[in-house]
Amino acid sequence: MRDVIALLRQQQQELAEQRQLLEAQSQKIATLTRELDTLRAPAPLPSDEQGAAAVATASAPAPAPASLSSTPTPTPTPTPTPTPTPEPSPSLATRMEVPPEPKSAAQQARLAGESVSNAQTDDPTRDMLKDFKGAWRLPGSNAALAIGGFIKTDVVYNFDALQIADRFITGSIPVGVSGDASDVAQSSITADQSRINFDLREPTEFGLMRAFIEGDFAGSGETFRLRHAFGQWRRMLAGKTWSTFVDPEASPEEIDFEGLNARITVRQSQLRFMPKLGEDYELQLALEDPNPQVQNGSGVSRTPDMVLAGRFSQNKRLHLKMSLLARQIRAQFNTGGVTEEFGWGSSLSGRYITPRLDSRDSLLFQLNYGNGIGRYVNDLSSIGSYDGIFDPATGDLELFHVAAGYASWQHWWGIEQLRSNFTFGLVDLDNPGFLADSDAYQRTLRFSSNLIWSPNPRVDIGGEYLWGSRENTDGEEGDATQLQFAIKYRF
Repeated sequence: MRDVIALLRQQQQELAEQRQLLEAQSQKIATLTRELDTLRAPAPLPSDEQGAAAVATASAPAPAPASLSSTPTPTPTPTPTPTPTPEPSPSLATRMEVPPEPKSAAQQARLAGESVSNAQTDDPTRDMLKDFKGAWRLPGSNAALAIGGFIKTDVVYNFDALQIADRFITGSIPVGVSGDASDVAQSSITADQSRINFDLREPTEFGLMRAFIEGDFAGSGETFRLRHAFGQWRRMLAGKTWSTFVDPEASPEEIDFEGLNARITVRQSQLRFMPKLGEDYELQLALEDPNPQVQNGSGVSRTPDMVLAGRFSQNKRLHLKMSLLARQIRAQFNTGGVTEEFGWGSSLSGRYITPRLDSRDSLLFQLNYGNGIGRYVNDLSSIGSYDGIFDPATGDLELFHVAAGYASWQHWWGIEQLRSNFTFGLVDLDNPGFLADSDAYQRTLRFSSNLIWSPNPRVDIGGEYLWGSRENTDGEEGDATQLQFAIKYRF
């Protein structure tokens, strides 16, 4: 704040000096104008010669300018005629370039706001810099910086044994366990999901420039983990963030850190271009890090994944996104030899406002299907290596066929900032034939419901009930239940 006050005082002093300089220039210009007009005035003629001079001026072509010492040539005296009024010669002030008047602080602020708004009109983040809440201007520039994030504390109580105690991963539910699994169930209290981010934005003559970085403490041993790190220029993006195959606007609000089993959710490095088609459509093209994950072998990253997506938002009530994915699954068998298979995927997702009970209620959904897209599906990515698998007997690479989807309804209870989310998700694998009658993952189901209250915009308090089940290809099943309570403080 001291720097801002000092900067304003300096600007006021500079404006005062400019006013003094302009006043001195104006006085000098006026003096020079009077002197020049005096020098240009013709010498006074005798009364009997004024008529001849007037006629000569009116009838003859304009002579070249005479020197100051020349004398007018006498002419015969004609019939007296009225003397025409000469046009005033342009003054010196009109021929000199005068600096413009300095703009007031209010004018400068208005122009700055217009430049910011104009630079942001094509911003794919749809978050105007003029509404960049919590940010402050960096002295000496048009850039603004915001520091954000939250502190989140979770209390997790498991009724059944899970491989990871602080979240609900349906793929890790024990199957075919005899006896009371609740004897070995563990619970936890954790704050490692807390996050911090830095967001820098600057309007330029070439459009909006943005740099964003975010991390949390959910790494191994509560170490800092990078979540997002990207730069953005207008509708081009480079860095690590949500895959273009992801639809963040169709993600349900949940307390569980793991999130939905069936949701497409992966963050990875990419190059993305996002042209707009009219007011309602946006096209997204991206090349992304492939990072194939296979079983009985190791993935080889060579050809980037290619994503083509279309986003449609005709009004505030409806949002739709359709995505197509093409990828090369390249992997090396444990005993040697590199194999390639073509993978593909499709996703349709959206959000629809359903104001029958409350104007803020909404329905969210997502349908995903593909071959070799296990790394993009949340549950399969969490338990790992479900893009493909090598047949141990033949060494052939087989890809997993994946079908996944979810639906979620958010309802507001009429009380200010009190809401609930009811969500159901399903993931189904069509495993290769050699995995039949094994303990391989085949299907998971997940249901959650929560109640969340925000007493003010910076605080969320809520609880969530979760149930899930896993079924293997041999028909064995298992289910689990969990309760979570959380409080989140935003900054």
